[in-house]
Amino acid sequence: MREGSKMPIITNKKGDVFEAFLEISEDDLKSTKLDYPLTHALVVAKYENKYLLIYNRWRQEWEVPGGIIDEGESCRECAIRELFEETNQRPANIYFNGLMKFNLHNGRTEYGALYSVSIEKIGKFTSNDEALEIAFWNGIDEFNNINEIDKKLLEYYKDSCK
Repeated sequence: MREGSKMPIITNKKGDVFEAFLEISEDDLKSTKLDYPLTHALVVAKYENKYLLIYNRWRQEWEVPGGIIDEGESCRECAIRELFEETNQRPANIYFNGLMKFNLHNGRTEYGALYSVSIEKIGKFTSNDEALEIAFWNGIDEFNNINEIDKKLLEYYKDSCK
């Protein structure tokens, strides 16, 4: 596992710190002992060169889809499930990109798995418990109230999301 410097460290307005991005293969992840728990998966989803965002009704901000890994669930399964539950989208493909390390405002340190997907056909969105609405952002035009960490992830993947 190699801790990369491709992604800059950033802190969001709640005080959560995106500390590092670790380049590791999904196969190596299975046999790697992490120093902190792997708790969640996030998905950078791209459709026609635009990024899928959800408006999180609890946090009142735009963010990339994702969520907590359920017991017995793989990171990949979590990413696919959360993308569908929050947005009703099914990816054409899914790629594991590595691990994100976070120091959270509540004192916890944890890892999240980062995936990128391509969406070929948009499914009909219905507002749900977590996502009030979805939007597609081109990564250039002004788009207010995006979680700072999520925006940094999108900037990083602007040209490399598969």
